[in-house]
Amino acid sequence: MRIILLLFCIVFLNATKIEATYSAKYGWFGTIATAKGIFERNNTNYQITTTVNAKGIAAALSGNLMQTYKSIGIIKNGLLIPQKYIVDIKRNGNDYYRVHIFNHKKKEIIKIRYKNGKLTKKYKIPYAPYDVLSLYWNLPKLIKEKKHYTFYAIGGRKKDGRIDITFPNKEEINQLKKSLKKSGLYIKANLYNKVFVGDKGVLYLVINPKNWVTLAGMVKNVLKIGDLKGEIKSLKKLN
Repeated sequence: MRIILLLFCIVFLNATKIEATYSAKYGWFGTIATAKGIFERNNTNYQITTTVNAKGIAAALSGNLMQTYKSIGIIKNGLLIPQKYIVDIKRNGNDYYRVHIFNHKKKEIIKIRYKNGKLTKKYKIPYAPYDVLSLYWNLPKLIKEKKHYTFYAIGGRKKDGRIDITFPNKEEINQLKKSLKKSGLYIKANLYNKVFVGDKGVLYLVINPKNWVTLAGMVKNVLKIGDLKGEIKSLKKLN
């Protein structure tokens, strides 16, 4: 369910703390997940926290899955530069905690794995300059025109972090508008991570171009049962 991440990204505005909530529905299963995201920043540092909770049949099948993703870093020349990326997955009474430590000067990332609070492994993984959360909020500065882009971020393709960003054509957009019923900037992201077995991990997003808020997202025809859709439910400035 990692690709659900981008459905539940939080809002990046000119404020110190913003919170947004989302829900996701899958075919005739109904609501399978809810999420809350918080973005905090000052002039030099940022922290993004996104928590996704499985609901209904998805909770029953996943052992009450709860996923927390956190990106912590600095702000340099307007870009978010991650220093640490944390993945905390709880299911079936177990806690799987992953910490990724960035060393941008050496182009290294150290991954540290814990299970139920006990260290299980520490090792290097292929370097990427971003994680999926920081990359998403950097896209307004990284994307200058509507063409094909390739980025690398923790949370993308397992072997190297690859993520491809493209723009749907007019025919695709018309079809997506009928399903998502949202106006905005449509983008297509291939994270090369499967949502479920058999899915390719291609995600469509509708974004408010004025502030880069994700309004809705969809993975089409997952397992030929139906579309996985997510949409924003609430948005508020906390301070």
